[in-house]
Amino acid sequence: MPKVGSYFGFPTPNIEMLRIISSIPLAPLTLNAFRNVDVLICHGYGPSPWIGFVAKKIRSLKYVSYIHSPPRFLYLDTKMKELWRFNKTRYTIYSMGRVSGPLSRKLDIIGVKNSDAVLVNSAFTGRRVTAIYELQPVVCYPPVDTDLFKPLGQEVFQEARSQFASPLILSSGRIVPIKRWEWLLEMMAHVKKTYPLATLLVTGRIARENALYVQELIELAKSLNLRKNVKFLGFLTVNELVKLYNAADVYAYSVPGEDFGLGPVEAMACGTPAVVWDDGAGPCESVINEKTGFRARPYEVEDFAQKVIKALDMDKSKVSKFSSEFVQESFSHEKHLKLLEETIRNI
Repeated sequence: MPKVGSYFGFPTPNIEMLRIISSIPLAPLTLNAFRNVDVLICHGYGPSPWIGFVAKKIRSLKYVSYIHSPPRFLYLDTKMKELWRFNKTRYTIYSMGRVSGPLSRKLDIIGVKNSDAVLVNSAFTGRRVTAIYELQPVVCYPPVDTDLFKPLGQEVFQEARSQFASPLILSSGRIVPIKRWEWLLEMMAHVKKTYPLATLLVTGRIARENALYVQELIELAKSLNLRKNVKFLGFLTVNELVKLYNAADVYAYSVPGEDFGLGPVEAMACGTPAVVWDDGAGPCESVINEKTGFRARPYEVEDFAQKVIKALDMDKSKVSKFSSEFVQESFSHEKHLKLLEETIRNI
């Protein structure tokens, strides 16, 4: 495993908010850490393209901006910004953005536009980057470890299935309001009419910052008479998650306007069909409608439920081989690293 550490050469408080905010004015202090570096890969969103810009101006370092999403506190609409600010750090950044928004946007644009190359995680993100920064990025999809995320044997499948009532619907990710998990619960109310014993498994870390939202979801499940149909499993290890990907009949992903969405791709790598919104966002680029899953009309919960039911009726043995091979071909580490290496060599 590569070593991960701070680029500051002196101790810094382990306070996320302070590190994010201070990284912009303290960018010149990072240069000593890059003294033996030829190229920086600055993963956005955040202040990293600005750090790359400072390094380029002072040390003539070249840098690549790999944008996973334009900074949401700067470019989302007001309603989505309010959903985004779900913890203290984000609320503080959001509040500062309301005051320093014009300056923050200017620094962000300078950092990205002066990059020697710009990569994005999807064509959807690319269109947003073009609109904001007036440049044409290159799509470099995030990779999936297909040696780990793959169809497993029948014994593992049966072990995972034996713990829950069938059919199994799985969803995973950060359990925060901007991901609109309530839509999945409303969807389950419709699915239950056709499959009364259907189980929705929700995996994702439950911590202090999202505990209130999780409790709201639990109360919503009770009000929809889904107490036996919805299970919040909390954080799972990668190996545990792979087993559930394999055991699930369908993977449901109700996040709106997602930049890429790794969950559906990991599920398909394990041979499980995925249901996503047909809203033009990242998951539309990874889910082949009616082959590796379905895309539902945005944001119609009842249609999403119907697509889940269709996915439940698919012959998973036929879907599995095609889906896993599709992910191996389109989202492998080899393909990702090849494009990354070509980008670096060309700057």
